[in-house]
Amino acid sequence: MSAAHFEVRSPDTGICRTGTVSAATTVTELPTNEPGVLRYEIIAADLATEPVRIRWTWPVDSAATLWQAIQGTHRTLPTDWGSHRDIRSVRSAPVASFVDLDDTSPCTVSLSSSVRGGDFAIGVNEESAEQLFQLAIDDVEPVDGVHRFTLRIDLRGLHFARALEEVTDTWAAELGDRVTPVPELAYEAMYSTWYSDHQHVSAESVESHARDSAEYGCRAVIVDDGWQTDDTARGYAHCGDWEPTSSTFPDMAEHVRRVHETGLDYVLWIAPPLIGEHSKAWDRFKDHTLGYVDGLTASILDPRYPQVREHIVEACIRPVRDWGVDGLKLDFIDSWAWDGAPPALSPEGDCATVDEGVELVFAAISAELRRLRPSLLIEFRQSYVSPRLWQFGTFLRAGDCALDAVENRVRTVDCRLLAGGRAVHSDMLMWNPGASAEAVAQQFIGVLFSTPQVSVELAQLSPEHERVVRFWLGFMKEHADALLHGVLTPSRPDARYTQVAAASASTKVVAVFANPVVRLSTPSPVTLLVNGSSEPRLYVEGAGARPVQLVVSDCSGVELTRTTTTPPAGLWPIEVPVGGLARVEQI
Repeated sequence: MSAAHFEVRSPDTGICRTGTVSAATTVTELPTNEPGVLRYEIIAADLATEPVRIRWTWPVDSAATLWQAIQGTHRTLPTDWGSHRDIRSVRSAPVASFVDLDDTSPCTVSLSSSVRGGDFAIGVNEESAEQLFQLAIDDVEPVDGVHRFTLRIDLRGLHFARALEEVTDTWAAELGDRVTPVPELAYEAMYSTWYSDHQHVSAESVESHARDSAEYGCRAVIVDDGWQTDDTARGYAHCGDWEPTSSTFPDMAEHVRRVHETGLDYVLWIAPPLIGEHSKAWDRFKDHTLGYVDGLTASILDPRYPQVREHIVEACIRPVRDWGVDGLKLDFIDSWAWDGAPPALSPEGDCATVDEGVELVFAAISAELRRLRPSLLIEFRQSYVSPRLWQFGTFLRAGDCALDAVENRVRTVDCRLLAGGRAVHSDMLMWNPGASAEAVAQQFIGVLFSTPQVSVELAQLSPEHERVVRFWLGFMKEHADALLHGVLTPSRPDARYTQVAAASASTKVVAVFANPVVRLSTPSPVTLLVNGSSEPRLYVEGAGARPVQLVVSDCSGVELTRTTTTPPAGLWPIEVPVGGLARVEQI
């Protein structure tokens, strides 16, 4: 089959490049009411034998970074020979955005939510000094037997957050009522046992944490790894049965009831893909795995087999049905994004791809659990950011980054940009008991635009730390309308977000991390300036000519100064202690 062609044109039509598509029956440019947005409908010929390959180049001379769905700490412009990125239903997402130093995106590229897998490679072509786009799509959800998807190219130069927002809006429209509703509880602070207990967790410790965290306003406790095993070596060789260990959780249903008496919901950790050789289920499923993972000391169950899916579904339903838990933390889902070709499928298998099997697992779990508990909570972790999973998950947690306030900031903001209305949670907050009050405050400021998860011994906090924790948890709850539901505008993704702002109709919150100059395009009735930097002075431009009340507080919320003033023209210096905040309210 010969390759099809399509044209990529700049909004002013001054630049034009011709792209190619192979292994497609049709390539059709779709009409659009948005100048600068190009859309192409592509129908695959036969994905079972050959992926659809799309290729074109485009000049992007001003970009400082390529924003990608999962990228870690490397905020660079990749080369075409080093840019390959495997996307699956359970890993990454089919989107990338070039970002200039002024935060505009000269080019944002995405595929429709029907895409379940492929290679999403974008990078600098050294021969042409242009960006080379090479997409190879090998798994698309079929509709009436047809594998159809859309390539979308946005060349309008929007702020990159707005360009990504339009991508997620498009995905949401495509998925429609398949997107699972998010309970309000998903936006409330929660306690996690992972950093505080690790695998030494017990019914007694969980109940103690629940009582303590309820006093701080937490609304749920997340019981992590350890409830299902007496082994505390941090491996997963005992995973697969998902039954509570009798030594530390002798009566799970009664234990959950006691946690509910504290007023908290109960979320339980399960890693559905994992099966260890020390589990009772090992002999039954050892020949139905994708392979063994040394780092996990466990194998990965193959969801292409119906008996495997039945085992996983029952393991996930049992805690809700029999023990009364309110949600599940489903972990290691991205291990189903198996590197390389999966093992040959025996006649027992009934799915063409692993991703198809995974989605059947989640569909069965979701349908039954939401019948049992309509407000069910489902946590996924950061790399599982595909819109395919919006059908199942209700909140998305930043990837593990213990004690790293900077990385937690980057990861929570990255998640927010692709969440599509899912609640976004921080990685669990922790700190050393001897840390300064400012250092504790920085942990919260780093995750200000997400829902916090806390994982320290709250009963053992010093009075100083207690004041800081209570203040910032209260601040995040009070201003959730702006922080979690307002318009999110981060700056400089190439520099790991030097400032992040969020605005509701009445309040704008700006967290400053590196660049101390806050430029307000329009004054808000209330502006909250949070100092997440290392310097005790911020500068504001554009605060308006009206009189304002300025209130400055320290890192624990203690008011330091309160004045009425009129902001000067130009830069307005404000002394704000590290970890503290300034409230600017128009009079």
